[in-house]
Amino acid sequence: MKKNYVLLLVLFSLFFTGCNIKVISEENKKEIPFVILGQEVIPEEVKKLIESKKEQQIKLTYVDDEKRYIIIGYGKQNTGGYSIYIEDLYAADNGIIVDTALVAPKNTAEVKKVPSYPVMVIQISEMALPIVFR
Repeated sequence: MKKNYVLLLVLFSLFFTGCNIKVISEENKKEIPFVILGQEVIPEEVKKLIESKKEQQIKLTYVDDEKRYIIIGYGKQNTGGYSIYIEDLYAADNGIIVDTALVAPKNTAEVKKVPSYPVMVIQISEMALPIVFR
């Protein structure tokens, strides 16, 4: 019986020492300004990049002179009506955190029955931090 307690204690200590969980406190989060770009203002190079990869999920960045573009796409969907929601976007110690979600159409009766390729392009100022997609 005593061996079981010792084994259990060893397993718990291995589990808790083996896990590296980094919690980002609210103090470490820094809001950064961003703009969601409409199709008409997306740079041509970014449009070409999106077109070449639109069938699959996209999580990329593109940098030009002073701007950085965060490109998020969810690949081919069977219908239209999908949108992308930004759940979180902030600078932290380890990078710029980007967390998005694909939102399905609410009223499927009014949705076009043609494939769609939901993509969002976010523009931020160039920062030396890496992008971390979640």
